[in-house]
Amino acid sequence: MEALGVELPLLLTQILNFSIVLFVLTKFLYKPILKALDERRRRIEEGLAWSEKAQLEEEKMTKRKQETLREARDEARVIVENAKKDAQRLRDDIVAAGHQEVASLKVRQQKELEAQFEKMSRELAGKTVDIAAAMVQQILPDVLTSTNQHQLVTSQLAKIAKAHEVK
Repeated sequence: MEALGVELPLLLTQILNFSIVLFVLTKFLYKPILKALDERRRRIEEGLAWSEKAQLEEEKMTKRKQETLREARDEARVIVENAKKDAQRLRDDIVAAGHQEVASLKVRQQKELEAQFEKMSRELAGKTVDIAAAMVQQILPDVLTSTNQHQLVTSQLAKIAKAHEVK
């Protein structure tokens, strides 16, 4: 091997030096670097996992938010519909009460008008009798006796009363 220019002691020394450097580099440099790289890879994976978890949580929260908003809208719609129904029912009740009150007022006024009509009719009949009696007293004293006058007035008043009752 000497012909090739390789010296055996020098080759053994270089192999030994290389082995020592390789051992030292492996022990003190390569393993810590690998450990640091593994730690960094682990932290990156944890960060990615946390990021995915956070993204999933965000999606869940977004879905919950949308579901809550949808439920709130539905509930608000139901509340508004119920309020409209209640308002319509209240309006109908008020209108019905108004109609009932108008009907009762109409009946009461009709009764009052009938009572006034009856009162006025009685007053008119009374005044008519008084006028008729006055006329009879002025016209008939010369023609009829007081008994005949009384019978005539009574019969005429009865006729007037019957005619009045028919109407």
